[in-house]
Amino acid sequence: MSQDPFDELHARRSRRWIVVVVVLAMIAAGAVVYARRRRAPAGPRYLTAAVGRGEIVASVETSGSLQPDVQVQVGSQVSGRMARVLVDFNARVTRGQLLAEIDATPFRAAVAQARAAVLSAQAQLQRAQVNVRIAETNLARATDLRSRGLNAIADVDSTRGARDLSLADVAAARAEIARARASLSSAETNLTFTRITAPIDGVVIQRSIDEGQTVAASFQAPTLFLIAADLTRMRIVANVDEADVAQMREHLMATARVDAFPGETFRGELVELRYGSQTSSGVVTYPAVISVANPEMKLRPGMTATVTVVAARHPEVLFVPNAALRFRPTAATPDGGAPAPAAESDPHRGTLYVLRASRPVALPVTLGLHDDRRTEVSGPGLAAGMQVVTDEIEQRASTTGSGGAPGMGGRRR
Repeated sequence: MSQDPFDELHARRSRRWIVVVVVLAMIAAGAVVYARRRRAPAGPRYLTAAVGRGEIVASVETSGSLQPDVQVQVGSQVSGRMARVLVDFNARVTRGQLLAEIDATPFRAAVAQARAAVLSAQAQLQRAQVNVRIAETNLARATDLRSRGLNAIADVDSTRGARDLSLADVAAARAEIARARASLSSAETNLTFTRITAPIDGVVIQRSIDEGQTVAASFQAPTLFLIAADLTRMRIVANVDEADVAQMREHLMATARVDAFPGETFRGELVELRYGSQTSSGVVTYPAVISVANPEMKLRPGMTATVTVVAARHPEVLFVPNAALRFRPTAATPDGGAPAPAAESDPHRGTLYVLRASRPVALPVTLGLHDDRRTEVSGPGLAAGMQVVTDEIEQRASTTGSGGAPGMGGRRR
């Protein structure tokens, strides 16, 4: 029995629609799966660094101003007009050398007056001594007459009183001589003060007087010159933060740098760490004195120097970047990994992370010296060259509307 052509055509069309529907359903299911996979985040990736071996130097850096090891202010003890100035800046002087001279005319006159006063006092003493001899003669005569009944007792008493007054005049004259001699000595000393001399061998680094100027020394001696004893060795007075004081001790080696000579270092030594503290804006510091060699006379007083004091030095030790000790995973890793541990309470203990099966695993270590970039580490399982995690990169899959390419990610913040 033959099939109706119309029924056969209808059946054929129905099969086509079924195939189309099945294909469309498969495409839709694939699209959903693909979209979900694109939206699902990929696992994090990690940055690593190798454990190194070498020297770690712990140092303390500070700054201060350069000063001569020994410097002396030269002033004037007397007032007057500056008659001569014999040295200038940078002049080398020797001890006792005449630097300047104040007009000595009024001081010579004062010495002459003081000498005249001494002579006058000596003459007064001689006069008083003569009066004593006369008074003693009169007393002896009055006493003799009284013994013979030729005068009254009042006459004896009167002559005795005159003799005693003469003795007092002698004592006063001697005291006046002493005062006059003291005045003469003071005047002579002031005369010597008109000559300003160098108290030490050295170099004149400051001069604050010119010829013709008037020096006033009424209340304190004005500074005329500043002399540095030896500029081949300088010192730096720097302030050390209280947190770094425990690392500092005398005789530690140091280096200094100045802006005037970039790239050049000057060797020195910490010679003094003072106990007296200084507080500025709530920050407590302690003055440290660093002696620096200056054989070529490049360093000058007043320069600002950056000082690095070497507190300790450990050669041939294992070290890691400081970032490796700061790293903590963002989440637990149950398949062989570990969550971020609690913060270490012991400052000498730390935690590193190594990758096993692409997951970070905690590795406890003992900490040693550190500088700005690296820290000394030790512990079982550590070896030079092994990789430790320093940072984490989160992988993010781009959504359809984001416009980004699959697999793009960024550093964890």
